[in-house]
Amino acid sequence: MKKRPYGYSRRRWRSGVCMLLGLPLIIVALVKLQGLVQRDVMESPPIRDPLKPKLAFLFLARHVMPLDILWEHFFERSRDHEFNIYIHARPGFSYTEENTQCSSFINRQLNNSIQVVWGEATMIQAERLLIAEALKNPLNERFFLLSDSCIPLYNFDYVYNYVMASQKSFVDSFVDYSDEQYNINMESVIPHENWRKGSQWFVLTRKHAEAVVADSTVFQMFNQHCKKVVLPDNWVDDPSLNATKKPHNCIPDEHYIQTLFAMEGLEAETERRTLTFSKWENHVKDVGREGWHPVTYNFQDSTLEAIRSIQALRSIRYETESRTEWCKAGGEDKPCFLFARKFTRAAGFRLLDLVSSYEKGLAS
Repeated sequence: MKKRPYGYSRRRWRSGVCMLLGLPLIIVALVKLQGLVQRDVMESPPIRDPLKPKLAFLFLARHVMPLDILWEHFFERSRDHEFNIYIHARPGFSYTEENTQCSSFINRQLNNSIQVVWGEATMIQAERLLIAEALKNPLNERFFLLSDSCIPLYNFDYVYNYVMASQKSFVDSFVDYSDEQYNINMESVIPHENWRKGSQWFVLTRKHAEAVVADSTVFQMFNQHCKKVVLPDNWVDDPSLNATKKPHNCIPDEHYIQTLFAMEGLEAETERRTLTFSKWENHVKDVGREGWHPVTYNFQDSTLEAIRSIQALRSIRYETESRTEWCKAGGEDKPCFLFARKFTRAAGFRLLDLVSSYEKGLAS
């Protein structure tokens, strides 16, 4: 038999020794690598489904968003593919890093916004523009209408799960038995028995959002006949006016969605309450705006106790219908409200400090 060269055997022997000595090191390295991979997986945020239904937040704003600091805190707890934001501000106003501290607001303004006047149909026209824009995204399933003075009462996940648990829209609505705001000129299209009133702040399902955008008949009636009336300062004191019937003072945003849904037979598909809390007081605010108006929460009013008192509400009473709405979502008892208004920027800063202190206390 032919012998192999001495050098070949020696090299083979050395390779075998190196492999035996290096094997434990390789094993240790693989174990460490596996541990690093497992740790990265555990520490990484859970993967969210990019096709998950989204929440569409529709903001009616004047220009700057005074509570952007709170909304930044709210949205940063979510993922971008769980929500979309749409803002109706005055024409020509844009949201940039220079004028908002909420990164989710940047460049989210509508390009086709209009000049909105309180108490006119331009208010509901702006709402319809927001809904129409949000409907372009097929993943948007719930549509929130909020004002620039609204604050969230809970974190994003709670809000998401709350509204997704219900297949209904949340539209504050009650039968308006008064003739004060119903204009007889609308009767050919809108029967008096379908006349409704309530808060303009809603949460709509996609089906109901589409119904609002598709409407032209009811909106046209409101545009033509539902108008605010500014009474003269001496209306009550002037003897010549005492015998004159007070003209109809119709505020479109308090009636439009509610009346439309009554006309379309959609009331049974709604929770007839709003998810946005307002504290109301009866007082004279401006000429032509006498009556009940939402209270503004300033710095001194914005305490954790005030927020908790709103969170504790479990029912809403509608005296005109002798009806109590016990707040539920998906068949379960729930707090009545997810948002609240009207809060000033100073109030927002105080609440953010209180929330931060509270969260630090929980973490310690």
